Amino acid sequence: MKKLTVFALAAALAAASFASCGTYTDTDSSSAGSSSEASASESSAESGEASSEETSGSTADEFTIIATQPNTLNMIQSTSNLDNYAFYLTQEMLFRPYDGVYQPEVVDTWEVDDTNTVFTYHLKETTWSDGTPITAEDFAYYLTAQLDPNNGSANAAFLIDTYGFLNAEAYNNGECDVSEVGIKALDDYTLELTLETPNADFDGTNIKVYPLDADFVAEQGEALGGTVDNYMSSGPYVLSEWVYDSYLTYTKNDKWLNSDSQYPVETVKMIQATDANTSTSMFEGGEADAILTVGNDYLDILSDYLVEDVFSGTKGVQFNTYGQGDEAKAALLSNKNFRMAMSYALDREAIVAAVDRSGIAINRYNYGDMAGKEVDSKFADDFSVETVPMNGDADKAKEYLQAALDELGYASVDELPALSYLTFENDSYRLMAETLVDQWKQVLGLTNITIDLKPIPDAIQSMMSYQYDLYYTSLSGGETPSTFAKYWITGGAVNDVTGSGMSLFSNEEYDSLIKSTSTEFDRAKRMEDYAKAEQIFIDEGPLIPIETGVNYAAVADYVDGFVYNSFDDAIELDHLSVNK
Repeated sequence: MKKLTVFALAAALAAASFASCGTYTDTDSSSAGSSSEASASESSAESGEASSEETSGSTADEFTIIATQPNTLNMIQSTSNLDNYAFYLTQEMLFRPYDGVYQPEVVDTWEVDDTNTVFTYHLKETTWSDGTPITAEDFAYYLTAQLDPNNGSANAAFLIDTYGFLNAEAYNNGECDVSEVGIKALDDYTLELTLETPNADFDGTNIKVYPLDADFVAEQGEALGGTVDNYMSSGPYVLSEWVYDSYLTYTKNDKWLNSDSQYPVETVKMIQATDANTSTSMFEGGEADAILTVGNDYLDILSDYLVEDVFSGTKGVQFNTYGQGDEAKAALLSNKNFRMAMSYALDREAIVAAVDRSGIAINRYNYGDMAGKEVDSKFADDFSVETVPMNGDADKAKEYLQAALDELGYASVDELPALSYLTFENDSYRLMAETLVDQWKQVLGLTNITIDLKPIPDAIQSMMSYQYDLYYTSLSGGETPSTFAKYWITGGAVNDVTGSGMSLFSNEEYDSLIKSTSTEFDRAKRMEDYAKAEQIFIDEGPLIPIETGVNYAAVADYVDGFVYNSFDDAIELDHLSVNK
């Protein structure tokens, strides 16, 4: 498979009604976005407060958080934000994002040539947790291993689409040798990245790059990242325990270059989330210092402890325009009028109010605090679009449906082929599915849509192999429209998730506009091109937007410096302290 862009698990929501699950995530450092930081709450819930004497959980040297465990710590194959939480804690980085801003870490100095295509990084001398030196080759290998066609990494397309390293696509297609790729270690402490063309959205710092030892990877083979023994640490913490489906323990790494000034907590314990009631009871009883994601039903109960992070991504219904190989379904799902009918039939504000208390209804893809023509202006204010009304339009929906039936030769909706709506075996996703299917039935008379609930990993696998007709997806965005826009170019990471040439959507003008943005350094002009592309995708794309959302974490009032940032895919404990 090609790439699911750093495929953020929507799974982070599995155990309760988690609000900000993302199927795809962004590594655009310019995504300052909105982060979450907690210091002592002014008050605490009387029913949940426990004194340090009463608490059998963490001490001041330990921070315990309830979250969802990683899928895999194979750094070549990983596509989940849950894995990225672990990478952030256990690996050093060229530039470390903190609260939406990328700070140089291993990089000492760096420069960009006059063509804006060659970035040279001079690195500090650092080591793995066992004291073995880390070199520029380890950082280069982290990138080239994901591009290596023999590895079949789902991340390859994301690297190609987002950065455009010289010959990266050719190498991934087996058309050249790795030595010809614009990712090189010039010596032990000099890394050079060369782009095919200038990239106006890449400033050289907004990239997540960890070290990866090629010899260790070869030695571990398929076992890489499966257990503590199959994993190497280089960052603030060492992964010291991983009891599957139970907990992970991270122990402070004194060999990390900034260990004296950052990450003061000695041990971080991440307890596997189960059901929301159990998680809440553990938090209230002092067995945990934080819950990463609080379900909608528990927001009132934990109101004194909530910390929010706005999820800037788009959640919506994705259409498989290939119809799982069925010609009748493919024709229906590819029909613009049918997709418009489905979109106009929905009252987004009513749906979100009923289903997702932390959701925010949307009817476009670039919205919120995303910057526009100027850094301090908003894209949505600068560029309006023609789109479906937030509350829908039943009459218009019926007109579009009739047009679709006429085009496809159906006398009535009763003749339409059966469609399956794939989603997670999770209360909030199930409820969303039931609500959408019911609105389509009530407004359009559609009775041909059945809901296919699967465990999160199985649902994701089915989506990645086009075994669905409709799928409720979640795509992370950034501070600029570039991330979402590049998902949907022909062959893009989300558009053609299998890398087999099966793009769900293809439009030459759209592709041309997105290509032009990479070399357009005039911000206003670049944003204009993104706005034109957004309108095309609203009119033609196989995704109807429904909502974005807010993720709520719960953090005890004795914890300072907790930062969770969905843009960074990180639980950022850089300056966290537990003051019991």
